[in-house]
Formats: sequence, structure tokens, C-alpha cells
Amino acid sequence: MAKNANQHSPDGRVRVSASNIDGRGLFAAVALPRRRKIGALSGKVVTLPDGWKKVEAQSKIYMVELTRRYALDCTRGNDFKYLNHSCQPNCYLRVYRRSVEVYALKPIEPGTELTVDYGETPHKGGMTCRCGLPGCKGSL
Repeated sequence: MAKNANQHSPDGRVRVSASNIDGRGLFAAVALPRRRKIGALSGKVVTLPDGWKKVEAQSKIYMVELTRRYALDCTRGNDFKYLNHSCQPNCYLRVYRRSVEVYALKPIEPGTELTVDYGETPHKGGMTCRCGLPGCKGSL
């Protein structure tokens, strides 16, 4: 987890910094090519009902569904938990067995915030989207 305002990952390809979208975000520290694996989320595998209950009580989403029965709780995971949502993401998640890999959708320049589409949220009434892009859906 990042302990300061601008911390680089161990491999130096991403960094955590203040985000215009929401709180902290994950940013490219180097140029990232299209369709290349950037890294993977870490966390604890939990049963899906327990995961949804935990997420409903949080103001931020730190969970990825793995199957209909299990989810990855990223609350205490690595820096990839700082991926913010965007209606026009530049990254996508690939669930493979019980791991969640992050890939670039397109070439990403250094300094660009890495974003994914969170999809649906278990929060009652949804959550407000803060991506601020033209065509933003306004909510998750």
C-alpha cells in the first residue's frame, strides 16, 4: 500500500498518486503498450455473499468477482486496488482462475491514470461516477 503521495510499484511501471477521479489512483510510470499485462490485483479470496456485504458497507469498491461463488477482497491488497472507474477505461481486468490480471486496452503514456470499468455495484441506489469524461453514464 502506498504510504506517501507518489509511490512507485516494485517493478517501477506504475505509481500511486492523487487522482482527479477519486482520492488516490494508479498511474503509468512508463509507456505501457496495448494489450500488455500490467500487473495483477492481490487480496484475499472470500465467498461472494460475504464480499458483497463488506462492499455495501464501504464507500469505495475493493472487490472483484471471480465466480458466482467467490470474490477477491482487495482491501488489503497491492497498489492495483487504486484502479479507479471510468466510463471510457484504458485498462481491463482478466479473471483467470483465482487471480485478477490488469491489461492495457490501448497504448498508455507515462503519467496517465489507469482506469477500468467497474461494472455493476452492490450499493443500494448505485454509486456516482466521477470520471468526468464526455458521455459519462453518471453512475455505476
